[in-house]
Amino acid sequence: MRKILIISYFFPPCNFVGAQRTSSWVKHLHKKGYFPIIVTRQWNEGQTDIVDKVDNNEMEHLTFDSNEVYRMPNKRTLRDRCSEYKFLRPIQKLLSFIEIVFSNFFIKALPYSNIYQKARNILHDDPSIRIVIASGRPFQSFYFGYLLKKEFDIHWIPDYRDEWTSHQNPTDKSFLWKFIHKLEKRSEKKWTSNADGFITVSDHWQNSIGTYIEKPGHVVMNGYDRIHPLTNRKYSNDVLNIVYAGTLYPSQPIEIFIKAFQRVSVSSKIKINVTFIGANLIPSEIRRLKNLKGNSSNIEFLNRMPKSRIIQEMQKADVLLLTAFENVTGWYAAKLFEYYASGTPILLCPTDNDIMESFIKKTNCGVSVNSVNECEEVLLNWSNAKMNGESILFDRNIEEGKKFSREHQTYELASYLDKFSNNPE
Repeated sequence: MRKILIISYFFPPCNFVGAQRTSSWVKHLHKKGYFPIIVTRQWNEGQTDIVDKVDNNEMEHLTFDSNEVYRMPNKRTLRDRCSEYKFLRPIQKLLSFIEIVFSNFFIKALPYSNIYQKARNILHDDPSIRIVIASGRPFQSFYFGYLLKKEFDIHWIPDYRDEWTSHQNPTDKSFLWKFIHKLEKRSEKKWTSNADGFITVSDHWQNSIGTYIEKPGHVVMNGYDRIHPLTNRKYSNDVLNIVYAGTLYPSQPIEIFIKAFQRVSVSSKIKINVTFIGANLIPSEIRRLKNLKGNSSNIEFLNRMPKSRIIQEMQKADVLLLTAFENVTGWYAAKLFEYYASGTPILLCPTDNDIMESFIKKTNCGVSVNSVNECEEVLLNWSNAKMNGESILFDRNIEEGKKFSREHQTYELASYLDKFSNNPE
């Protein structure tokens, strides 16, 4: 098999969306003749906060028939330790700012620079490795790819799970943000200047990123791991349960759904419950939700939880709530695919009038609405159906949905890698 080196800061056993992307590559690439070697950092099982202390913090090398994994010790900085005390938060923010600034110039400014050193050693010891992928975020890993290309003349490919400085709708427009943004625009241009191409998650981002860094791109979507069959599912006729799973961001107009929900709660003949799981990652957003909630007892907030538990909660729900981002087009929210795999109907409110709405229509897995009135009508219809003992499940287009599996998307990646492995320097 052809060996490739993948640098991925996020990787299991941590519980971050970014970890699932590269993990699926490791799981499926060998089927197409590739042997991935992952270099990552140590994580606790199910870890959801990057600053947490790691219990087993020794370098670990795992070898399998189809891949290898190097887990590097995690350097817990003074900034990380400050996060444990609220009164030290200003110092934590200052240290984060310093790290962000200096990381544009010095590898050593990154607490995870040992990932770069290990990748460098691996390439030195094994000249047969001719392809390196660095998955961002953090985008500073692109610095690693840039330096490795210069030293070893390998094919280097940045993986954009998100847009970086070409992001369409930045939520922070302060002076400090503008200063950092200017530094990072310079770094993005420089670090990708010797890349052989790039990978990203949608056609729109392929165009916008490619225009900015002047490199050819290829789309490898996030997708879902597997379909979870809705076997032995029991429905209650007197409650409509709605779940939102994952982080809520400032640019998501959740107010449209909340207003519709509050209206229907008054007129519906059955109870409607809404549960937000893991939406408290950004403190300002949980405050926004609580203000919108008011005195309603039918909205609850749960902390982040292991993926297996989230799947259970999604399958117990009647509806999964998805919210588009203002002024952001051409992007599939990662949770869209997880929602689809659960089998539970999706409510996209408000719609993106773009690719997420198109996905829902093509796979027939839910409904898209664009206003309070439209959302209110859908919720009222579903609550009436529940009251009458009717199912609100959709007859999904499974064949169309298969195109979005992580296995299929990994094969897309393999076909892209073939361009480089079949054409040595």
